Amino acid sequence: MASIRSWFSLKQTEKDRLSEIESDCEYRERWITIRLVYFSGFLMFLSFGVVTTSLWPYLENMDPTVDKTFLSVLFAAPPAGQLIFSPLIGWCSNRLSSIRVPFVILTGLFIFGHILYSTIELVCMPYRRYSLLLSRFVFGIATSINTLNRAFISTATKLSERTPAISMSSLAQTLGLAVGPMIQSMLSIVGTDGFMWYGLRFNMYTLGGWICALVGVVYIVFLNPSWFVHRTIAAREAMKSTGCSVVKDTLEPVQQFSIWAIMISYGVLMFFYVSFQTTLSPISLDQFAWTHEESLYYLGMLLTCGTLCSCGVFLLLPLLCKRFSEHNIFLYFAILPLFCSQVAMIPVGSKTVEMSTTIHNGSMVGCPITQEWCMLVPPINQYQLIISYVLLCISFSVGIALSQTILSKLLGIRPQGNWMALYTSVGGITRILGPGSVFVYVRFGTYWLFGLGATLSGLMLVWLFYNKSHLRTTQKVPAAAEMEQLEVSV
Repeated sequence: MASIRSWFSLKQTEKDRLSEIESDCEYRERWITIRLVYFSGFLMFLSFGVVTTSLWPYLENMDPTVDKTFLSVLFAAPPAGQLIFSPLIGWCSNRLSSIRVPFVILTGLFIFGHILYSTIELVCMPYRRYSLLLSRFVFGIATSINTLNRAFISTATKLSERTPAISMSSLAQTLGLAVGPMIQSMLSIVGTDGFMWYGLRFNMYTLGGWICALVGVVYIVFLNPSWFVHRTIAAREAMKSTGCSVVKDTLEPVQQFSIWAIMISYGVLMFFYVSFQTTLSPISLDQFAWTHEESLYYLGMLLTCGTLCSCGVFLLLPLLCKRFSEHNIFLYFAILPLFCSQVAMIPVGSKTVEMSTTIHNGSMVGCPITQEWCMLVPPINQYQLIISYVLLCISFSVGIALSQTILSKLLGIRPQGNWMALYTSVGGITRILGPGSVFVYVRFGTYWLFGLGATLSGLMLVWLFYNKSHLRTTQKVPAAAEMEQLEVSV
């Protein structure tokens, strides 16, 4: 109850007050802004969850002549927009006294992208697919706000607050990813035809875009100067702890190897997560002979449980970091489970995958004849899929939160916009490459897909094990007594 009360009261602890680093008013303004930054992550991932589940049927509805190859282009558009504009956003953040204006501009682009998404029907038929592509690309530019999000949290939190703050930011994103598909499912009762209002069609697809745009408008209202106050504290804390009067005197040399090691690890984690999400549907249809309806139902349950698992990990992560060092947690709770998740999906047994057959309603279930490897490879059972996905959710949750935490601490109190932009760009590249795993699955099968996955993640595990000392942060670790304020601060 004390933690819940402190969340709403935003009162500075007596120990923090005696440190004289900031006043009570500054403390309150700082944490209000941090929580507004949390919401930006929720907003971006809410849109991702709403739109992704309905993108293909909406595209087919708007342009029946389109094929599935264009769908892959639509999925690549957001990470491409993020990849192109994140470096620019990061460069600007290092040179601005406040990130409020970039937040407003990027949220405005978010709103515009979703309004365009919801009004595709007003565009002439030959250009609808390209208008939809433009809306997704603009949304990708808007997601560059995550670069500002990460850079700001790194400079607006004390060392003792950093890990729980980044965990809460990741939790907000995960909640957005969970709520999005729920909203889209509830909107299905409106149907494809929906209703017309002032010449605009509101149906199960466009309503999702309008809801995201409306939430974006509400968010912009909260970005006014009286609520969103750019306050940093990392530099003041470093100067007070070292006794330096100039910020530059507190800076330590950039540890290039350590920074690139954590970025490569983050890229590998993101690649496997996107790869698994992309191949999940075709694997379930081929390996279990499910119908499309069964696949949507069971995979929906699996994804929901995985999201809840991720939320639990984010909440427990600050407590775990009290007992163990962050680089060890990253190795044994992120990279090791990733390796195990790939090994768990390698087929075993003497049976072969059930080949394609026709069921009573005329649809085909089972592995297509064109995938000849199905006649030679044992099937993956459902328990393997569940175990692998749970391990992957744990790996991804811990890895995303701690990779950012370790990176921010390695960089110290220097402006982190450019580095966080690079961090975001690495994620964008792997999000573009990840769907390519579908080609490996269709062409070569599960042995190759998960065998290569186990080999790559295993090599990453061994490499990080022998270099884990490079991931140790050099800053002074807060004492146990200081760590008691973790829940209070967040």
